[in-house]
Amino acid sequence: MVRVVFKSILLSGLLFLSGCATLYNPATGRNELILINSATEIEIGNSVKADLTKKHHISQDTYLNNRLNNVGNRLAAVSDRKDIEYRFFVLEDKDLNALAIPGGQIYVYQGLMNVLNDDELAYVVGHEVGHVAARHIAKRLQGNMAYQLLLAVAFAGFSDKLGDNAQSVAQGIDQIYNLIDLGYSRQDEYEADRLAVKYSYKSGYNPNASLTALEKIKKGEGPNWKVLGYFRSHPYIDERTAALRKIL
Repeated sequence: MVRVVFKSILLSGLLFLSGCATLYNPATGRNELILINSATEIEIGNSVKADLTKKHHISQDTYLNNRLNNVGNRLAAVSDRKDIEYRFFVLEDKDLNALAIPGGQIYVYQGLMNVLNDDELAYVVGHEVGHVAARHIAKRLQGNMAYQLLLAVAFAGFSDKLGDNAQSVAQGIDQIYNLIDLGYSRQDEYEADRLAVKYSYKSGYNPNASLTALEKIKKGEGPNWKVLGYFRSHPYIDERTAALRKIL
């Protein structure tokens, strides 16, 4: 496992040297310095997936997978980012949660799918697609100490350094997973919500369902929603609801 991860990290370092550029991001409408290109992001995502799927099994339920892919593919078709393949997975977990990992992989917990209709699901999935399209994950990684650690290990050379740095590499992958799990900044959340409304509307879903989706999740998680499931990694419910009303 460490060898596979380290190969991914080394590739990240090499691509970093040749792939960083200031690019116009149509999802955000801004020129942005992108240090992690799409190929590198996909490699990192595959390493994170290995860790994620150890903790949560991917559901084999045909109905749930078809439903998620039908919604997700319609949203992906109108996404502002076309240089990666979006992939959608249902996790066998009763929590009300969803997340995206680097490289366009989006995971929705079975518990969340069970309480949302398709319009509401489109908002949640559109929100995660928005994070990917806006490159929020890549930008958080490149600004975080975990990514700096990975680059430092990659640039140090791997012929006789792997033994010394294997533990650091594994810790770096854990930090990436934890960084995703802990959530985004307020600005990133608001931007992903704006994109979710945009993508829902353009793909034929009712964007007003974003409000009922958040209410259902808040009700389902009970009075301690600030530290549970969806709102652990997607905070600021009241502020987000107010912002969504303005967007709508």
